[in-house]
Amino acid sequence: MFRSFRKIAWIAFVIAVVLLVAIGIFALRAMNSLVASQRLVAHTLEVQTSLEDLRSSSLRANNARRGYVLTNDENMLVGYRAAIEAIPQDFKHLRNLTADNPVRKTDFDQLQLVMDRNLALLAQSIELLKSGNTDRQRQVQITEETGVLGIQIHENLQKIRDDEARLLAKREATSQRVYKNTVEILAVAFAIALLLLAAEFYLLNLEFARHKQTERIARQSREVVNAFFSSSTVGFAILDKQLRYRRINEILASMAGMSPADFLGRSVGEIFAGNALDAESAFLQVISTGTPILDREISGEMPGKPGEVRYWLVNYFPIPGENGQVNEIGVISVDVTARRNAESAIRRLSGRLLNLQDQERRRIARELHDSLGQYLAGLKMTIELLGQPNTRDKAGLFAECSEILERCISETRTLSHLLHPPLLDEAGFASAAKWFVSGFSQRSGIPVKFELAPNFPRLPETVEIALFRVLQESLTNVHRHSQTGGAEIRVELRPREVMLEVTDHGRGIPSNVLGPIRKNGMQSGMGLAGIRERVNELDGTLEIESNSGGTTIRVTLPSSGKKLAKV
Repeated sequence: MFRSFRKIAWIAFVIAVVLLVAIGIFALRAMNSLVASQRLVAHTLEVQTSLEDLRSSSLRANNARRGYVLTNDENMLVGYRAAIEAIPQDFKHLRNLTADNPVRKTDFDQLQLVMDRNLALLAQSIELLKSGNTDRQRQVQITEETGVLGIQIHENLQKIRDDEARLLAKREATSQRVYKNTVEILAVAFAIALLLLAAEFYLLNLEFARHKQTERIARQSREVVNAFFSSSTVGFAILDKQLRYRRINEILASMAGMSPADFLGRSVGEIFAGNALDAESAFLQVISTGTPILDREISGEMPGKPGEVRYWLVNYFPIPGENGQVNEIGVISVDVTARRNAESAIRRLSGRLLNLQDQERRRIARELHDSLGQYLAGLKMTIELLGQPNTRDKAGLFAECSEILERCISETRTLSHLLHPPLLDEAGFASAAKWFVSGFSQRSGIPVKFELAPNFPRLPETVEIALFRVLQESLTNVHRHSQTGGAEIRVELRPREVMLEVTDHGRGIPSNVLGPIRKNGMQSGMGLAGIRERVNELDGTLEIESNSGGTTIRVTLPSSGKKLAKV
């Protein structure tokens, strides 16, 4: 649509230019024609004026002669001589003005004959008077003859004047017609030019509106891109065809441990050196095919940090230019190192969980063999003795069997409570935690201070199980690793969460081990890994603080909990 508007605008512009040139040419020709017609009108007027001058000179000559004859005053001859001198000049001027008119030449020839005869009679009359001849009869005769000649001169002049008047009227009509036609044509051309200019203005206004709309869209696009580049948690970059970085956001730069300024103007090979082959091949494929490459996982060492390998999930997509060719390449990158590490940790956790299950089964089997197995073996032997006919102290044997059965029941209850205390289901976390802490202190010999509100309410089942398992794992770690002389446990119920804190005063966790544990759970034991998984499942937080004076494990869980299976 906009392309057709542009084409129409160009056509209108060309037509306007052609029309303006045509108007200019026509205006020039019209002005020349008008000037020529006006020149002809002026020429005719000049001829009429010259005729009047000739007539005036003839009358003045006749009047001067009559005055001289009547008054014999020499001063009257001054006008006569001036008229006599002017008449040839007037004729010459008239002949020059009408040189292109043969009819007028004939008229002037006849007029000059009559005028010459008249002038000759005037000269004869004056000479007679000057010679002292007072022949009045001759003077009267000359006067009569000059009068007749004057009438002829007047008629000839009038004829010429009438012809010139008709010619003048014709030329003025032609001039008016040329002027009118010129005005009409110029008015039509001006109206057409105005229409074309109005159309051109309308099209230019449309083009300007389109340009403004395009600028607005481009500005909005830039703002959207800037917003994505500045506030997105995903890495963005734009590269040119030479694989040089033109733009990059803070997220993607930080993924490589650098700043955006370190990337600009530099190529992929300059930034990542030997690790850039895969990326360069992907870029070249996108440039050559124009097809995006999605969800490609790449890995490499961090620039300037040998041995630190990171993983990225990258999308490459073409950015075509105005000619449709791929001029730039866009990159969207997500750092999946944490996910890869988590997956690796989960795999290790699963393997260790299986090992732990085997160990737990062996431990339970050993416990059953060493305790219940021995008691049951003794019970069997006692019962066999009771079955012999010669056994005398059967009452004592029955009492021994009863004692053995009582011990079996106690061992079974203890083992069952350690695996999953019934109090946790019946009375809740508060009662189960008090029972477990008391038993732990008795079995381990480690005094434990337990802070818990006396009216601590029941919590969702998943939260209570998670808190109890965290308490179990934490105290187990205290017993196995801390070498502490005592521990404190604090449970605090807040408006929307519950906090469990276990503190010992042992040797602490070495800093080289604590760092990876805090970061991603790497190098952590089965206990801490299990705690981390339980906390993550409930959208809680796990904090580990440790120094040479002891270790604190702080777990915060939402008090609403999640519906998880009992563990």
